[in-house]
Amino acid sequence: MRRIDLVERPNWDYQQRRVLNQFLDLNAVHTYVDGAEDTIGIRPDGQLQFVVLRSKIDQELEQQALEVCRFVYDPGSAARRVVAAGYAIDPKASSVVLGFMERHRHQPYARATALTLKYPEKFRQILPYMQHVDKLYRDCEGLKDVYAVQQAAAARTKPCRLIPSTVSTTLTVNQDWRTACHPDEGNLHGAFSALTCMASGLTGGELIWPRWGVAIPFGNGDVIFGNFHELHCNAQFVKEPGEFERIERITLVQYFREKMTQCGTPQEELDRVKMM
Repeated sequence: MRRIDLVERPNWDYQQRRVLNQFLDLNAVHTYVDGAEDTIGIRPDGQLQFVVLRSKIDQELEQQALEVCRFVYDPGSAARRVVAAGYAIDPKASSVVLGFMERHRHQPYARATALTLKYPEKFRQILPYMQHVDKLYRDCEGLKDVYAVQQAAAARTKPCRLIPSTVSTTLTVNQDWRTACHPDEGNLHGAFSALTCMASGLTGGELIWPRWGVAIPFGNGDVIFGNFHELHCNAQFVKEPGEFERIERITLVQYFREKMTQCGTPQEELDRVKMM
């Protein structure tokens, strides 16, 4: 596996305030992590920042998941994530959630997401894809310490709050959405999220971590495991020449919600709400 030693952007404490909720392009990076080789990114303090695995998901699994992603497409919904959207409203951009979420001030009980409850057959259909991503996470030698953190959290979590046969709780499906610089808040510290992609007719959209001046192109079959608590965004999409049946770019983010360890079974959550 190729190793890249990352270099922090000068004056990052100041710069991070400037780039938050801003769109960045490749002029903001000095390290472009392309090629077919699996790659590991190491921070100056020796901590792991990311692992890129190339061509690890087969087309049959992708096609099965793609049907679900197209089904749950909700144009305009990405605007609800105002920081990641750069305070812009893109009528085509979609961001929806499958799996499970913890208590929230507007919904004081742990729950399966609305789409998971409404379309359980679609959740079952995409489940083998999520389980395969989890297996890649578990089996990657460079990720064993990070995986162990998430595995321990999953062991403290009610099984009904986990995506079955994984150590994750939640899946976000983004479609045709270029994100501005934002952190992923509420996910388990010390663990990584898994980012995958399915695209047709579009290139670009590289993952950018501005703190480290790094951009990572990724496409069908690739998986990026990384620290998404750090500010990150996507580069501009680029339309490929030629004719395509559909022009789309779908990214999936699989992760563990940190407060899920505190949540009970559906009956326990219902009893808790009744006591409020």
